[in-house]
Amino acid sequence: MRPSYYTRRYSGESLCADCFQETTVEKVRRTISKYGMLRHGEKVGVAVSGGKDSLSLLRILHGLSVGQGSSAKYELVALTVDEGVTGYRDEAIEHARVVCGSLGVELVLVSYSELFGFSLDQALDWKDERELSSCSMCGVFRRRAIDEAAVKAKVDVVATAHNLDDYVQTFMMNLLHGDVERLGWLDPSTYDNDFPVRRVKPLTEVYE
Repeated sequence: MRPSYYTRRYSGESLCADCFQETTVEKVRRTISKYGMLRHGEKVGVAVSGGKDSLSLLRILHGLSVGQGSSAKYELVALTVDEGVTGYRDEAIEHARVVCGSLGVELVLVSYSELFGFSLDQALDWKDERELSSCSMCGVFRRRAIDEAAVKAKVDVVATAHNLDDYVQTFMMNLLHGDVERLGWLDPSTYDNDFPVRRVKPLTEVYE
C-alpha cells in the first residue's frame, strides 16, 4: 500500500501521489468534455505565467493530447507575458522555457514594453493610487497582451489556468459589488465580444 500524499477534504479520500495526479487529470479531461472546450485539430494557446497552476495545465493538456488512446489531438503553444517587473518575472519565464523545452511545446513571449511601450514598473510609477488598484491595472494590460500573443501564435482557442478557487472568488467579488453583467462572463468556455478567439478554463472544477 502506497503512502497517502493528499487528502481531499470534500470527499475524505486519501490518495497516493500517482492517484492524486491521475484523478486530477481525469477531472480536467471530464471538464473539457463537459463544456466542449477543445476540438480535434485546433491550435490551443495555453496562457503560461511560469507558476504552478499554468505549468500544471500545460503538462496536463500535453499529456491528454499525446497520451495513448487520446482522441483529443490538438497542437499546443505556450503564451507567456513579460510584464516587466524587476527581480520577479525572469525566474518564472525561465521556468516556462524549461518546461516547454522538455515537452517540445513552442513558447511565444510578448512583453508590455514591446506592446505598449512601457513596463509594468513604469506604469505603476505613473498610477494615481486613488483611481485604480495595481492588480486591476495589470489585469487589463495582461488580458490585452494575451490577446496579442494569441494573434501572433495564430491559435484557435486560449486556455487559462483559472481554478475553482479563482472562479468562486471572482463570482463573490462580482456579486458583492452588484456587477450582475460580469457574472455572465464566468462561463468556463466562452467567446469575448471584443476578441474572436474562444477562451476556456480547463481547471475550473479543480481546487487550487
